[in-house]
Amino acid sequence: MIKWLACPLAVVFLFGVGWAGPRLVVDPETYDFGTVAEGLLVEATFTLTNAGDAPLIFDRQPSTSCGCTSAPLPKMELAPGESMELVALFDSTGYGGRQVHKYVYVYSNDPRAERKTLTITGTVRDAAPYEGSASTLYYGFYLLIDLRPPEEYARGHLLGAINIPFSELEGWLVRLPREFTIYLYDATGGQAAQAAKLLQERGFVAARAISGGLLGWWNAVGDAFIVWGEGVEHAPPQGQPYYGGYAVQPQFLARSYQVIVDLRAPEEFSSGHFPGAVNLSLQEVPGWAQGLPPVGEGKLQIWCVDDAGTFACQAALWLRGNGFPDARCLIGGLPQWRARYGDLALWEG
Repeated sequence: MIKWLACPLAVVFLFGVGWAGPRLVVDPETYDFGTVAEGLLVEATFTLTNAGDAPLIFDRQPSTSCGCTSAPLPKMELAPGESMELVALFDSTGYGGRQVHKYVYVYSNDPRAERKTLTITGTVRDAAPYEGSASTLYYGFYLLIDLRPPEEYARGHLLGAINIPFSELEGWLVRLPREFTIYLYDATGGQAAQAAKLLQERGFVAARAISGGLLGWWNAVGDAFIVWGEGVEHAPPQGQPYYGGYAVQPQFLARSYQVIVDLRAPEEFSSGHFPGAVNLSLQEVPGWAQGLPPVGEGKLQIWCVDDAGTFACQAALWLRGNGFPDARCLIGGLPQWRARYGDLALWEG
C-alpha cells in the first residue's frame, strides 16, 4: 500500500517541477496570411504569454529569417500571467508565385524553449498588371513645383504640379521631402535653376530644374501635360528660355510622367494625401480622364490610391481599358504606404 501511494506522489512531484518557473506560450505559433499579391507587406501579430510561475526574461530581441523583420519587443520581461504582442513583417516582394515559410526566433529563459520558433506562412500570387506596390510607388515618386505667381499658375500649369511661388520657397523647406526627386519650373527657367541650386545646398540632392521652364517645355514637347485655365489662350510664356545647370530636359520627365488619383472621401483626403494628387470619387474618374491634357510623345502613369485598394483597383482597371494602359492601383491602399514609410510625403490640408 505504501509503494502504491509513493508512485502517484512521485508523479505529482515531478509534474510540479516540470511546470515550475517561467513558461513561454505563443498564440498563434504559426501565422497563416492566406494568399496575397506580390509586393504586399504582411503584418503578423503573435501574443506572448508567461504561463509559468516565475518571471519570463527575454535576453535579446527576436531574430528572423530572410525576408522578415521584427519590431522590438515592448518589454524584456513578463511577470507570471502577463502577455504582450510581437509584430513581425514579411515583405512579399520577389516571392510571386511561391508558397513561403518564414521564421521568427524568440529567445527567453524558458528552460523548455530557450529559442522558440514562430512561423509565418502563406501563398504569394503574382501581382496583376494593374497592381503596384508601395515600394514601386516610392521609387518612382517625385514632387513637381510651379514657382510662378498664383495668377500665372491658374492660367496654365503642368498636370499634378503644386504652386509654391519662388518668393515663398524658403519657408517650405521644412515640409518638402528630401527622399524624392523634386522638379521645379517657372516661366523661362532662371528662377527654377536658382531654386534647384538652393535646394541642393540645403540637402535636397535630387532637386532639378526643368530646363527652360514652361517655355522650354513648350519648345520641347508642346502642350503635353499642360492643364489650361478656362477660356485661356493655349500659348507659351513670353521671354527667352534659360538653359543652365541643375536641370533636366523636359523630354526626360515627359517620358515618365506621373499623376496620383486619390479616391477617398474629401475629409480623409484632407487628413493626409500625396502633394499634387487629385481627389475624385470612383464615379468622377471617367469625366476627369476625358478632360486630361494631351500627352504627345510622352507616357502618363496614373496611380490610383484609397484606404484599402478596392476602389483604386476598380479605377485602374477602368482607366487601362479606356486608353490609359499604365494606370495602376496601390495594392493594400495607403495603409501599405504607411506601414513602410509612415506619413512620408502625405500632406494635410
